[in-house]
Amino acid sequence: MLKIRTASTAALPFIIGFLALSGNGGSIFFFTHEPNNQGFIDYPNITNFHVIPGAIYLALAPFPFSATLRKRSLNTHRFAGRVLSAIGLVVGATALFLGLIVPYSGVSEQLVIGFFGVLFLFSIVRGFLYIRSKEIALHREWMMRAFAIGLSIATMRLIFIPALIIVGNPTRQETEMLSIIAFTIAFVLHCSIAEIWIRTTRKAIA
Repeated sequence: MLKIRTASTAALPFIIGFLALSGNGGSIFFFTHEPNNQGFIDYPNITNFHVIPGAIYLALAPFPFSATLRKRSLNTHRFAGRVLSAIGLVVGATALFLGLIVPYSGVSEQLVIGFFGVLFLFSIVRGFLYIRSKEIALHREWMMRAFAIGLSIATMRLIFIPALIIVGNPTRQETEMLSIIAFTIAFVLHCSIAEIWIRTTRKAIA
């Protein structure tokens, strides 16, 4: 069991790195194929404040989870974590705004983005408060929850884009349906995996 825990911990940065690349690649695909998205048109500045920090968030995401980096340079780990958390707050706030004000998939997206967006922001703040009070284990757990939700957009792209290709020339209604299904699956999947990972590794890291 210890070997499984150690292997899962060591593999985590690489898994997150793969999702980060997938998320950024998927974002490029989405923006080039959906240039008329109403949110992009009505709120270009907020969209940029979501997309650009989001790309940085995905690029930096693997680093705080690297045990090697943490052992070699705790200050670098702390710096990366602070930067990632600050960017995450910007990404989460702008995602909530765009998801609630100009949702791509209507009311269904408003509900999903609203719930997980608030949970994402809450997890970052909770994790930050725990590290301030030196409760490292709880800090780790809440940051893992936040990062799991933040990275779920990458998995959403991995589900959504192939679905679009398989359906072939989907209607607007079909695209919206596929989008909300992909969002829901990705968020629930990431949150479930995060909780399993937290509980599996809790004793090993404590």
